[in-house]
Amino acid sequence: MESLALIVSLMIGNILFSGPFALFLTLPRIRAISTGIPFLIFRRLAMGTAAFTGIFLSVIFLFNDLQLIVKALSLLCIGTHLWATDREYGKFISSRLRRNG
Repeated sequence: MESLALIVSLMIGNILFSGPFALFLTLPRIRAISTGIPFLIFRRLAMGTAAFTGIFLSVIFLFNDLQLIVKALSLLCIGTHLWATDREYGKFISSRLRRNG
């Protein structure tokens, strides 16, 4: 039973921290640290891995019969990953809705 609790806590920890980690990687200061191609590839791979695992686990939690707080955390995780993806690539929100568009 302890191993099951450990696995579930790791899954919930992933949906809690993968979104802010992806947002951290898209900060303008982090993007300006190095403009080299290897840093860009590493940053986008790390962000993509965090997004894939976070959204995958969030969808699993959304479609199962769990408590409301876990479903709310899953929606928050999906939202932060969409926000981070928009900050990185700028394809989701139109330029009219942006402040610096």
